Amino acid sequence: MTIPLVATESVDRPTFIDRLLPVLPAAQRLAFGMLQNGHEAEDAVQESVLKAWRAIDRLREGSELRPWFLTIVANECRQRRRSRWWSVSKMSELPVAVTSEAGESAADLRAALRRLPAEMRMVLVLRYYLDMRFQEMADVLHCSAQAAKSRTFRALQRLRVETPEELGE
Repeated sequence: MTIPLVATESVDRPTFIDRLLPVLPAAQRLAFGMLQNGHEAEDAVQESVLKAWRAIDRLREGSELRPWFLTIVANECRQRRRSRWWSVSKMSELPVAVTSEAGESAADLRAALRRLPAEMRMVLVLRYYLDMRFQEMADVLHCSAQAAKSRTFRALQRLRVETPEELGE
């Protein structure tokens, strides 16, 4: 039996974790896509779970849990990126050695994604890492489905400009 991901009249806190468990892998991928650091992503998701637990009474009746929670995760990631220590912690990471041509292409793509503004990177993570429909993206981004499509198009255009020409060959 599947537990519905839609809020009911009274949100039952004991079943909150059961309802949230299927959403956690998507939240982890979103956090990693935005922060590009596994440990930071785990911390952001854990903090988001705590914030969601505290705010579960604000989940409106009939609202889906997934977009609501992913919005909390995205906001937590934005907050962590704004932290003044973010750049210091990012400097301490050592580059990973790449051994294959496919690995080099993937590394180039990850580097191009990191150079994108956080909002554009989040749109691409939602669409291509989490395989969300535009309407789901719109729920997370608090915009229309058409606006989500436009943001995705602009992010892809920017990524194409950022990505070296050699990747297309």
